[in-house]
Amino acid sequence: MFKIDSITHAIKIALFILLLCPLLAFAQQGWKASSEANVITYVPTDLPPQKIFQLRFYKVDLHGMDKKTWLSGHVKEQQSALGQTTKKWKIKSEKHGEWGASNQYITASGDKLSIAYEMGTLANGRPYVYQMVSSPDVGLLIKYGLRINELKPYAGKQLMALQVPDPVTTKDAKISSRPEPEVPVTATTSRKNAPITRKELVSVSVFRKMSGKQRRQYVWKKIRTQPNKGLNPSSVETVLVNVGYDVTRGKVTTNTYLLLKDGTAYTNCETPIRDLNVEVSKKLEGSAYSQYPKWTRWKKKGGQYYIQDAKSKKWELLEDVEKALPGKKGQRLNNTFWTFSGSHFFGPQISHKGYYKFKPDGRFEIFSSTMSGGDMGGTGPYLGDSE
Repeated sequence: MFKIDSITHAIKIALFILLLCPLLAFAQQGWKASSEANVITYVPTDLPPQKIFQLRFYKVDLHGMDKKTWLSGHVKEQQSALGQTTKKWKIKSEKHGEWGASNQYITASGDKLSIAYEMGTLANGRPYVYQMVSSPDVGLLIKYGLRINELKPYAGKQLMALQVPDPVTTKDAKISSRPEPEVPVTATTSRKNAPITRKELVSVSVFRKMSGKQRRQYVWKKIRTQPNKGLNPSSVETVLVNVGYDVTRGKVTTNTYLLLKDGTAYTNCETPIRDLNVEVSKKLEGSAYSQYPKWTRWKKKGGQYYIQDAKSKKWELLEDVEKALPGKKGQRLNNTFWTFSGSHFFGPQISHKGYYKFKPDGRFEIFSSTMSGGDMGGTGPYLGDSE
């Protein structure tokens, strides 16, 4: 009888907590939660001093608009209460039909902060948004960004438990702060292919019937020449590199802009310049074949470079870019370069890190390690000779 009474008493306490304070009932380890009206705020319990990392979840009303249109207006509306952004908003589609946005802004006190929004759908079908404000610190983005995926289910339950009359709209008070068909493709991983002419390419219709992986393999094979048989460096105006933080995915991003003297620009260049077949790349990675063309045009005005958006044709200033300087003849690399990234929104948590170590004697070492859902795998290290 004592055990039954004790269990009954415990259930009553749990129900009392659930009804009176849903934040306690849905508490998630490692986060401190607070709520105000329709907004639930999370801050890491182990956040270092003088650092900022804050998540705000809130339900919204789209008023008949599609999510992209609504989010585009919402981020600008909210930003007026936070500070001036440093660049144009990046509105990007995410998985499951959701949308996200990211930027950086300057506070009234002069501090620079990273900001991101991500839309989602609650279990009851209602849309919601979360806003992330963080110090522009890669360590914070990796450490806490990878934990958001665990937090989201709890935040969703909390939002549905909150008893509020109306969701947030863009006019309300500011928030501070089908599988693709498979077709045979003779793709290989050989790097020693002779230059390809346009006549040897598959048709656009055949190309678009390939799976995403097949298209990537096909493009990679066709745009590569034999070593040093591609683009002549004398045709290059300059190479610009942008390094940024993708706060919605918790990773460091890079974009290399190859600007040619004929006025064309190759964005997100990942192929060695001397091994790039420009003619074939302009076709396969241009608007004729690709839904997201990498080739566009550039111009220089007032000492600054501008890129033309391939779809809208609007000119955009290239901000936060650095010129890539060519190495001297006979110069050897003598350094270690790290790479790391992570995914935390959909599916299992994944984090990756690796390095490339170059030695002045021509030898190099490559190491890669990936952790997915608690399981770790790696490649190496791999030792090689650049000769």
